Amino acid sequence: MTRRTAPPLALWLGAGLTALIPLSAPAEQLLTIETAIARSAPLAFEFEISGTIEATENVPVSFRSGGRVVAVNVQVGDHVAEGEILATVDPTQAQAAARAAEAQLAAAEASLNQAQLAHDRAKELADRGAGTRAGLDAATQTLLAALSSRDQAEAVVSKARQAVSDTVIYAPASGIVTERSVEPGQVVSAAQAVLTLARDGLREAVFHIPDLPEANAFLGQRLLVRTLDGPERLFDATVSELSPLADENSGTVELKAKLDGEAEQPGLGAAVSSTFQTFDTMSISLPWSALAVQGTEPAVWVVDPDSHAVSLTPVTILSYTSSTIELEQELPEGTIVATTGSNLLFPGRIVRPLSQGDAE
Repeated sequence: MTRRTAPPLALWLGAGLTALIPLSAPAEQLLTIETAIARSAPLAFEFEISGTIEATENVPVSFRSGGRVVAVNVQVGDHVAEGEILATVDPTQAQAAARAAEAQLAAAEASLNQAQLAHDRAKELADRGAGTRAGLDAATQTLLAALSSRDQAEAVVSKARQAVSDTVIYAPASGIVTERSVEPGQVVSAAQAVLTLARDGLREAVFHIPDLPEANAFLGQRLLVRTLDGPERLFDATVSELSPLADENSGTVELKAKLDGEAEQPGLGAAVSSTFQTFDTMSISLPWSALAVQGTEPAVWVVDPDSHAVSLTPVTILSYTSSTIELEQELPEGTIVATTGSNLLFPGRIVRPLSQGDAE
């Protein structure tokens, strides 16, 4: 019978250690990621604003002389023709003054007629040698005074008749009544606005846009104005006016755009909209998937073009879209930015960049 001898303890330990140590450690597998190239381009801020249609020219209408209003013949929304009677104040006092002036004119004309006859007689006597030169001079002076009085009376009559005419407001132009601020029985002063007319002709779209630094660039731009009431209609327009001050309550700026042409334009007060764009800001556009976080601030993973090692770089976001982020120009032109796999990245990790074109 053969007796087996146990192997030495050192031999057992050596075998165990050999089993625990792999013969060769596999190299770390490179992570393949998609990338994008940082390129600067003008950033277009685009927004759609609604507005209303207004008349290009609004004409305030008032009485030249004050008084008690006895009639207002139009309502807001009425279309009036040029020369149409719009409103009247009580003409009693003006008519009485006109009658008194006419009476004074009649008296002045009678005095002038008598002075003319007296002058003619004095001249005839002087020509025959039966009258004196002093008498003729006195008659001439009386005639001139009577003539001056007649002319003055005529001026008073003309003024009095104008005062009677001023008790009536006539439409200065054809248009639509957009505002009525008095009622019969109300006492108004001279030049107090009674009605406002929107003159027939061109219309303009009025918008209230955000108070942007680039807003001045809108002046002179062409717009496409769309109607919002009923079937959509499109109108070309040109920005003609931009308010120099923002509204203190809303923080918006009033912008006016004149519609082209005069035929078949939207009615006053019609709701419209238009799209506005600004291109003054330069930015870097990247896919939204490139966005990462460094602490609490936005950042992106930048790939070194030589070593393909990644590093986390903070960025400033200007705006978001449905598929991209717009960044300030903080990244050098041509920077390689990781757009996928950010959850697997850490500073210094070596990656295999794959452009979006290669991925397709």
